[in-house]
Amino acid sequence: MEMKIVIPSHKRFDRVRTTSAVAGAILCVEESQAKLYRACNPDIEVVTHPDSIKGLALKRDWIIKHFGDVFMLDDDISNMQRVYTEKGEEAAVDAEMASEIIRMTAQACKDAGFFLFGFSSAPNPIAFNSLNPIELSGYFTGCAHGVLKGSKLWYNPEIICNEDYWISCLNAHHHRGGWKDTRFYFAQKDTFVNRGGLAEFRNIEAEQKDFEYLQKVFGKEIITLRKNQGKAHEFQKSLRLPF
Repeated sequence: MEMKIVIPSHKRFDRVRTTSAVAGAILCVEESQAKLYRACNPDIEVVTHPDSIKGLALKRDWIIKHFGDVFMLDDDISNMQRVYTEKGEEAAVDAEMASEIIRMTAQACKDAGFFLFGFSSAPNPIAFNSLNPIELSGYFTGCAHGVLKGSKLWYNPEIICNEDYWISCLNAHHHRGGWKDTRFYFAQKDTFVNRGGLAEFRNIEAEQKDFEYLQKVFGKEIITLRKNQGKAHEFQKSLRLPF
């Protein structure tokens, strides 16, 4: 199937890592930043959107409408990794294979009749269930997920930091399932300390606002807080879908 792999980026023209992690990926940036991105990434295709589109949610919404079948990756990813590894075994997947795995996963999602697809959000091999490597519901990580055309999915501009929770809940509401291959994981930098990108807008106040808004839309029994166990901030959420 025809599908684009797209990296939404903002003010990180000289620090994009993901183009080395996944072959054939496209950068998507504001028109006013395109010159800098092209200068720093001369071998990478750069697609622009109007400067009036601000924030990651609006950027993602523009991307799914513009590209159709698309997989989106954050710009600070170092590589795809296999979760099913033994101690001392190499986990990293090369860029060409990562691209092929993404495309095969998109096709599997389409064949299954779903619209949202992605990979594991937990890199720990101990958490991997070899008897259930494909999950058909639940949370889909924002740093690496795909949307197929024809869905009822959209990204809410009211959400500043947690468009992954928004799209996971919206997908459950409309489509009742997705395709998540838990055999693979995308490793990335800590987005709370990497300047530019969403770090420009993310703070505790924005996280709290998102949390309250998500609870208002989807319910307090669906969006809950995790017990703080040394996490980066107090609004680490859990998603509890009833199916």
